[in-house]
Amino acid sequence: MMYSKKDTFIFFVLLFLAGFLLTPIHSNAQLSLPELSFETTIIANSNDTTPFWIQSNRHGIFAPNGSQVLTRLQAHSTNNQLTNQLTLSYGVDFIARPGKQSTNNFNQGYLQLEGYGVYLQAGRFNYSSPITDVELGMGSLGVSGNASPIPQIRAGFSDWTSLPFTQDFIQIKGHMAHGWLGSRRLTENLLYHEKVGHARFGGSIPLNLYGGMAHYAKWGGTHPRFGELPSTFEDFFRVAIAIGGDENAPPGERDYMLGDHLGAWDFGFFLEFNNLDVKGYRQFPLETKDNLKLKSPQDALTGILLEFDNEFILPISKLVYEYMYTKWQDGPRVVNEVDGVPCNELPSGTCRDMSQGNENYYNHGIYQTGWAYNRRTIGNPIFTLRDDNLGIDNNRIVAHHIGLQSVIGSTTLHGKLTYSRNFGTRSDPFESQRNQYSTIVGAERVFQFNGPPLTISTEIAYDRGSLIGTQFGVVLGIKWVM
Repeated sequence: MMYSKKDTFIFFVLLFLAGFLLTPIHSNAQLSLPELSFETTIIANSNDTTPFWIQSNRHGIFAPNGSQVLTRLQAHSTNNQLTNQLTLSYGVDFIARPGKQSTNNFNQGYLQLEGYGVYLQAGRFNYSSPITDVELGMGSLGVSGNASPIPQIRAGFSDWTSLPFTQDFIQIKGHMAHGWLGSRRLTENLLYHEKVGHARFGGSIPLNLYGGMAHYAKWGGTHPRFGELPSTFEDFFRVAIAIGGDENAPPGERDYMLGDHLGAWDFGFFLEFNNLDVKGYRQFPLETKDNLKLKSPQDALTGILLEFDNEFILPISKLVYEYMYTKWQDGPRVVNEVDGVPCNELPSGTCRDMSQGNENYYNHGIYQTGWAYNRRTIGNPIFTLRDDNLGIDNNRIVAHHIGLQSVIGSTTLHGKLTYSRNFGTRSDPFESQRNQYSTIVGAERVFQFNGPPLTISTEIAYDRGSLIGTQFGVVLGIKWVM
């Protein structure tokens, strides 16, 4: 994974600006030394493809092809007290991976200022959807943690925040971010917009309900056909509220929405028992404005997460089951009509959508690389990428997934199993249904000696099917924390 000079420049500018703004505050404050960690990971594969659950949802640190060795050095420091109300956190994460897809880069590098219930963060940092479990789930339909972190500036609420006069019965949580998607795509120097907001109802009672929406957009940049795409401050607000552009926008984006927009409706519940917490969720993908009306309610990621405390009779800490269906996509392709006249026979711009059944999740006609960053799907990784980096080649999926975690003393065990039926896309379907099984089991144990603690981990993964093939892989990792 390599980043352009512009990506690197933006990254360090963000860190410099954040550091400059904070200098008057922390110049007299005592910052703690960061926690340092060094780790080495060896992956041995049976063929030239890294098994699915070894490479997926790992923030882009492992290559998708071939056996490999990863060296990683991290330094993180959290909650440095600047004043009674303000804290500073910072960190870096450097990875080196030789081989066919070699890389040496800072996968993370960030500063965060937090206080008064809100935070401001700048740089590259790991994050994923707050709805699904990033370790055991198959991956959010929004941001799953599958791709490397997108450089950005983000502001939001630190945690669930009570609305005034509701006595904690109504709480909200959310953030907004502006980022840069770089140049490893058809449309170069692409900009990124993200905002996520949820409301929670119930307060101190055992059952809480929640709902909200995630909105993501790719916009601006330089297109090989349309040239410089609109990227002014006014265009930022057009993208933020999802309206059409001015006369400088490409055809189709003037009257509809400027940029490529997608997102998800999120609904679910939290239920607390004495020794068990239950979280249920249903996530509906958003690809067009019509999706806001839930025109394809059968397309969704549905899951339930059980979290057990130490007193549970079985040594299980987490158990998750998920079901994903995305085949409908507003139904079969049918040309829309206006007053009985098919849209393909009317002047350009007369119809907002040429046809029904045109959701085409994660794909876009202008931003053809799709919902991807550094050749990895940003959202759910079962939505696989085309080899030419021009979009998603599989977005009509039916999948079942189960994940399990167990903690026994200083040893943590985990496992995941996914079965998917894959049909390609509406415009380019697979000739026949492609079935795929992917599984992984692993163990991690912490050894405490006189010096720094040592963590040894191992994983075994196996794929079988016609979507990504059949392969076997073994992972061995050693990590020192100082």
